[in-house]
Parts: sequence; structure tokens; C-alpha cells
Amino acid sequence: MYKIIIFLTILIIIYGLYNSQNKNNQKITKNIAIHHTEIPKNNRLNILKHELKELNKVSYLKAYIIDVINKGSYDLGFKGGVMEGGFVAPEDASKIACFVIEMSGKSCQTSYPKDAQMFYTSVCGGCHGDDGKGIKGTYPDLTKKKLLGIHKKETYLKTEIFKMQKINN
Repeated sequence: MYKIIIFLTILIIIYGLYNSQNKNNQKITKNIAIHHTEIPKNNRLNILKHELKELNKVSYLKAYIIDVINKGSYDLGFKGGVMEGGFVAPEDASKIACFVIEMSGKSCQTSYPKDAQMFYTSVCGGCHGDDGKGIKGTYPDLTKKKLLGIHKKETYLKTEIFKMQKINN
């Protein structure tokens, strides 16, 4: 009986480890908008080009920031670790997003309420700093013209477009 209990305990631990690793992989792939097998190659190239154009728009940036606030960020590799999502109510994520956009020198399409700075400072300021400049190498700077996640996405899209154009020629 004792051996069965040990065996079941080990089996549960292995299953838990496998399951947690699988969830982490799913979180990382969530941030990549285009999946290779879902879209025919000729349409995929156009979609990639369209998304590349959209990257520099404030509306894309706002949607990206809201997504990170709500769902977290798992693939930027900062020493501070991953950023878990859901620290604020989804309706408050939009307020914080507009505040962050304005910290980077851009104008948000919608005005944000006065409590947006309070939300940012109380939820985000501990890691990113009240000024948004982060802690170098530990937490990202949110005042840059192009956020690191957007920059990585741009690099990814350009690489994929280049590969597809090379294959098509």
C-alpha cells in the first residue's frame, strides 16, 4: 500500500510539472498574433504586412498595453521575471494604458481620468517607477518611443515577411 501511495504522489507531481510547463508555453505563444498553420501563405503575407503597418499606430499600442495589463507578459526576459496580468479591473486597464501612452510622448485618442495616474503609481509604479523609466535591466522602460514588446513584434514580423518574400521569389 505504501508503494502505491508513493507512486501516485510521484505521478501527480510529474503531471503537475508537465501541466505548468504546458501552460507557460501557451502564455508565451499568446503574444504572437499570427500562427503559421492557420493562414494560407499568400494571405498570411498580406496579414503580416498589414499588422506591421498597424504597429506604429496609437490604437495598436493602446490595445497592446491593455492586453499586457490584463493577460500579462511572459516573453520579454527581464530579470524581474514575468509580469502577471489581472492586477487591475479590465475597465481600469484602459485608463492606465492612456497614461502610459502619454508618458511616452504620444497622445491617447481618448482622455483618461485623473485617477489613471493613481492607478499607474499604485499598481505599476513599484516596478516601472513613478516616471515609467523602469529599473534598467530588471523592469522595462515604458517611456520609450517603441515599447520592447512592440519592438520584438516588429522584428518578428519583418523577419517573417522577409522569409515569405524570399520563398515567393
